[in-house]
Order: sequence, then C-alpha cells, then structure tokens
Amino acid sequence: MRDRYDAIIVGAGPSGTTCARELAARGASVLLIDKKSPGWHKPCGGGIPEVLFEPYGVPTELGFSAPQVRVFDAAQRLLTIPLRYRTVYRDRFDEHLAAAARAAGAEGMFDTTLLDVARDEGGFTVRTSNGSARSTYLVGADGCMSMVRRKLFPEQLPESMCAIAVEHWYRAPHGVTSLDFFVEPDVLNTGYAYVFPKDPGLLVIGVAGLGLDRPRAVLEQLLTRPRYRALVGDTPVDAVHGARIPYRHLSRLRDGRLLLVGDAAGLNTPIIFAGIPIALHSGRLAGEAIGAALRAGDDAGLGRYSLANLRSASLGFQLCHAFYDALLERRRPPSFAALARPLWRRPQLLPSAFVIHRALCRLVDRLDVAKMAGVFAGAEAGGGPLS
Repeated sequence: MRDRYDAIIVGAGPSGTTCARELAARGASVLLIDKKSPGWHKPCGGGIPEVLFEPYGVPTELGFSAPQVRVFDAAQRLLTIPLRYRTVYRDRFDEHLAAAARAAGAEGMFDTTLLDVARDEGGFTVRTSNGSARSTYLVGADGCMSMVRRKLFPEQLPESMCAIAVEHWYRAPHGVTSLDFFVEPDVLNTGYAYVFPKDPGLLVIGVAGLGLDRPRAVLEQLLTRPRYRALVGDTPVDAVHGARIPYRHLSRLRDGRLLLVGDAAGLNTPIIFAGIPIALHSGRLAGEAIGAALRAGDDAGLGRYSLANLRSASLGFQLCHAFYDALLERRRPPSFAALARPLWRRPQLLPSAFVIHRALCRLVDRLDVAKMAGVFAGAEAGGGPLS
C-alpha cells in the first residue's frame, strides 16, 4: 500500500472493479480494497444479458447460457422473451473483473476491512485493517449498507428502500435453460418468485419482494407448489442465501470528489431487481469521469457521472424506474405510449422498450400496489428497516 493514490475504491463488486479498471487503464494510481476473501459467496441470481460480456471483457464461458426469459403472470399466462442471458457465480465473475483491474495497473487488497474514512484537505484518508492511505478521489462501491456513504455522504439509503431476496440452491440435474419469473400474489404480493439455472447441475429457486415478513417462510410455502416441487423433487437444499436489494436510488451520485456506484448509490431496477448491468455501467461512467478530471486537472469532468447519463446508458434502468414511478402514482401500469414518450428521438430503442414494458406489466399483475407504495412512502420519510 502506498501513502497516496489518485483514487481509492472501496468494494470489489462489479461496479468497483469496473471503475478501478477504467481508471488504471487511463494511467491513474488506484487502490481497490475489499473485505472479501477468494471464493466468497455473494447471494445473487446472477443473470446478465449476454450482450454485456464482450464490452466489459468477460468471456461468455464464465456464464451458463439461458437463451430466453419467461414470465408467468398471476393467471399463469406465459410471456417468452427471446433475450440471451447468462447466469454467473458471483465469486468467479467478480474475481475475473478484479483480475482485469489488477492487470490494468490497479492495486488490489482483499481480506481488508475498512475501519474508517474521512475527508481531509485535498482529498480523503482511508484507514483499513492493513494500513492507511490518502487519495484525491474516493469511490464508494461497498454495497447497499455502504460504510463510505454512511460516513461521508449527505444523503442516505434507508433499509426500507431495499427489497429482500432469499433463495435455495439445489444440486441436481434439472434441464432448465431459461430465466423464469413467477407472479404468485396470493403468497407474495410485492414481488416475484424466480427459477435460475447456474449450470446443468445447480438450480436456484428464490423470492424477491418489498416489505416481506419472514421471507424464508414465503419461499418455503411456494416450494410446496407442484410447479416448483416438480423441478427439484426430493433433492435436499444445498444452501440458503439472502440479501437486500436497493430498489430506489439516491437523488444524486456524487458529493464533491466522492462518488457512489452500484448498490452503494441504490442503483438497481425496481420490479425486476436486476443490479449487475447498472453496476457495470455506473463503474464505467464513474471511472471515465474521474479519469477526465485527472487528465484536465480540474473537477469539471466529474459532471459526466450523472443519473441522466446512466439512464442514457441503460434502457432497462430508465424504463423500470419510469414504470415504477407511474405505477405508484396512478396505481396501475402506464401505457406503452406514455412510457416510450421520452424515446421519440431514439426510435431504434422502441422495440426493446416494448418488450420491457410487456414484461413489467406481467410482473406487477395483481400485486398489491398500495402496499408497495406504502413501503416507498415509508422509505421517503426515513422509515425503519424492513421486517
């Protein structure tokens, strides 16, 4: 560890590692720290659009091919979406991105706990279990419970702005090759159940939703239903994992030379709860912004890292939030015409927007929108954690 860096990045998930690689490739001195050890596990369905693998330097062999997405609404009507996805084990995926950051010149320190972080004249001081260092720029990439955000950022992300996901892993041949979503409003009326294959011998069945009381009990109740039981039979549960997932982002992503990326800024997609793509985009944009500031010798370049530019980079992120805002306001899904109105200058995006709109309409079929709005209202008011 040096005494001084251009940028210190706390958190080596997709957003932090991507930011580190972008900066190091531009010649910046970068320290990337994370408390994780090699082989750690991150609770995550791990579904990523295949089109993102090449732009972010990830070999497709790292993910299991799922050439379509299927959504079953409350009436069990099937919507099949021909989008190619791949599912990844998050330890392998994140460690690949961290290795790419190190290959670009970033210094990586794992098994390193953040003890304290503070602003000082001209930058930041970061104290860790393996020593201290200073930097000109600081990036918080340390998840939805971010210590960097809690210590230094003027806006916070209440736990009530996070959904809850819990999943069972089953190790058995299964034959599933799609990402499947099920709306089960009589058991789970603020989210969905999902079935994701990790590889030919591992299947993940989980639930994700807002304001869940005893989420594991919800999952276990669903697993008694024939359509799920038929997938795994008497196979014992290999592992149980749970996580909080932000579904509302902060109103801004930067405070001076402090930037928040990924879950630390609440960057995710409501309803779908798919955070990896926007984490990658946010890490790239943050790295480009800091790189521009370093190159110019002033902070004007940091303005590139904005919610507006993230929306332009990710159609799914833009539409999911617009759909959710309209859903809560009107208590019904917005029409496609209303959702697509901001895209009239980019008509090439309309076919993809139509597919996203159809999927979102199915995913909120017969959900308790009033309850979802109540959870959100509590979050805006700084309500307490989800039960």
